[in-house]
Amino acid sequence: MAMQWTVAQTSLSDTKADLIVYPVFQTGEEADLGPLVKAAGGPPKSRRGKGASGHADLGSIIRGAGFNAAGGATLPVPCSGVKAGWFLLVGMGKAADVGLQEIRKVAAAAAKQARTMQAVKVAVVTGALAPAGFDAAAVARSWHEGAEMALSPTGELKTSKEKPAPPRSWILLAAAGEASALRAGLKEGQALTAGCLFARDLVNLPPNLLTPAALATRTRGMARREGLRCKVLGVPELKKLKMGGLLGVGQGSVYPPRLIVVDYKGSRAAKAPTIALVGKGVTFDSGGISLKPSAAMDEMKSDMAGAAGVLGAVLAIARMKLPVNVQVVVPTAENMPDGNAIKPADVLTMASGKTVEVLNTDAEGRLILADALWYAGRGKPDYLLDMATLTGACVVALGKHFAGIMGNSAELTDILKQAGGETFERVWPLPLVDEHKEQMKGTWADLQNIGGGREGGALTAAAFLAAFVDDKTAWTHLDIAGPAYSSKGDGICPAGGTGFGARLLARTVQLLAG
Repeated sequence: MAMQWTVAQTSLSDTKADLIVYPVFQTGEEADLGPLVKAAGGPPKSRRGKGASGHADLGSIIRGAGFNAAGGATLPVPCSGVKAGWFLLVGMGKAADVGLQEIRKVAAAAAKQARTMQAVKVAVVTGALAPAGFDAAAVARSWHEGAEMALSPTGELKTSKEKPAPPRSWILLAAAGEASALRAGLKEGQALTAGCLFARDLVNLPPNLLTPAALATRTRGMARREGLRCKVLGVPELKKLKMGGLLGVGQGSVYPPRLIVVDYKGSRAAKAPTIALVGKGVTFDSGGISLKPSAAMDEMKSDMAGAAGVLGAVLAIARMKLPVNVQVVVPTAENMPDGNAIKPADVLTMASGKTVEVLNTDAEGRLILADALWYAGRGKPDYLLDMATLTGACVVALGKHFAGIMGNSAELTDILKQAGGETFERVWPLPLVDEHKEQMKGTWADLQNIGGGREGGALTAAAFLAAFVDDKTAWTHLDIAGPAYSSKGDGICPAGGTGFGARLLARTVQLLAG
């Protein structure tokens, strides 16, 4: 059951909930309990005289429990001074060290503790976050993201359900004059989170259930629910378009490839920006004839995380009703070894007319992206972004916490860096120069699909893609091989697909919309 979110202006003492979450900051190395004690009705009755709330001395209880408000720490405290009966204190650390990601992490910790306590209705005192210095909309957006993403379901295919149910409803308690801003931030957070969770769900599906055709079916369903247009091109249409890259990668599988196209029309204004988002959708990557090692091959179900990210992004964009026009293009195939599979030394003719020599069948993502970039470029978008789990080289260079970005647009680089900082889906610019493009020139064809050496693999992959993008189009390639999948998970994301890129691209489009 989905969690319900509302904003209310009731006083703390009159709030009806199973649990009241109260963020507490540190002063020095100790918890600053003054705002909490004041909000709960002041010091105990024995010190205040007639009319006091009669709750126990909160300060003594909390200090006795050793709670010092370190970031992410939680402490449930019973309190008779409020109708809810229970506080859940969550440590924020020092105010100067708190960013939006820390708010998400604390919201995640609170959500998990609330689930453990089997709380059905949870209230959050958002005004207590004021020392962090963020506006109410940003607080609501980030709190919603942290709580929802931390409790996103996993193991849905298990026959037994072991975890307790999450809270049914959350109430964000508004300080004076902040209710409308909280509602606006909450609405935005719900859109962004929905996009992220949609992407996560796709990545986490097993490859026998998420074939190219199944991905197309799920995309159609999402598009129908969100009021988007969707068309799916099958093999006959791909042959008419001469998409040799997509057809070539898919020909070794019993599951034929597809090209999925989703359109969002958010504005009829002539000056409204047009944006194309392209996402790699390899539903399982065995490497093909250039077979991958068996270790961790199961994680290759996540090789469609780029597709999941752009689809999640357009879902969020539609829910935010952004005044832009967006086209999402997803080439999807399964890369398998077979008697019909492409092999090293094969030459493919791409939809653009360029020929490509296949030197390694495990460098398949760029082949399907090349056809999709050509298709997306036909509409002459103002901005073109592609996202893919493209190279292990990018993981070696940047690790698991950053996506690499390469392209021809300083404007897109700056906006992606801003959006990445705000969503904590962070990016790092990498070089793309003529020398990289020179490495991709083929011996027997116009291009070859690998660079001929181990050095700079992420850079030469981007150089290959650049050959299929009009130089006049502002373009950026995002290599998300590192952050797309987490084998262990963290406080905000369970193990599995992270949904990386959905919120990043949605926020990027929001910034481009102005």
